[in-house]
Amino acid sequence: MHEDRNNAFVLIVEDHPLVADSLIACIRGSNAALEVQTAETLLAATRTLAVRSAPQLIVTDLTLTDAKGIEAVRRLREAAPQSPLLVFTALDDAALRREALALGAAGYLIKSASIQAIRDKIQAMVGGVSVAGNQEPSRAGTLEEIFTRKQLQVLEELPAGRSNREIAARLGISEETVRSHMKEILGRLGVRNRTEGVARYLKMIDQQRDHS
Repeated sequence: MHEDRNNAFVLIVEDHPLVADSLIACIRGSNAALEVQTAETLLAATRTLAVRSAPQLIVTDLTLTDAKGIEAVRRLREAAPQSPLLVFTALDDAALRREALALGAAGYLIKSASIQAIRDKIQAMVGGVSVAGNQEPSRAGTLEEIFTRKQLQVLEELPAGRSNREIAARLGISEETVRSHMKEILGRLGVRNRTEGVARYLKMIDQQRDHS
């Protein structure tokens, strides 16, 4: 029987062992069930993706021995277009950030960020059931099965029309964390914007109420 080796793993592309170890700890703290693979070079990463093409998350530095600047993001997105990608770099550069996000990166985090910010970002990306792309959420799953506890807290604030800043203040988290949760929430709901998200969320509440 063929073993499916494409599920439930995270790929870290980082050539500094201590940084890689810190990321591994954050990922396992968010989801202990996830396998974590590391690659010190872009070449090693693309070789891994040739065998296991759809990690639940890719975390990459921008300064590697065989890639500089935005090249790592471009190549990794080509190798695993369905996998969310988080840039984790010392390069606090607005142009690089814009370019990375334009290429499809799900986030851009500076290495000087607090450990809590790093944990929050990773938790937002690997903490729950993964629904790739803009697919509709599984009808067999409840809201509690589809979303993490923190994502549900953010989701519950949307019908009131609160901004990211207001949600962040109410939940005691950063605006960047709220934005990360929102991106994941909209993807899991299979919608394009907050308005559609509220409509689908309320519909799911009604469906669960009808089946209870």
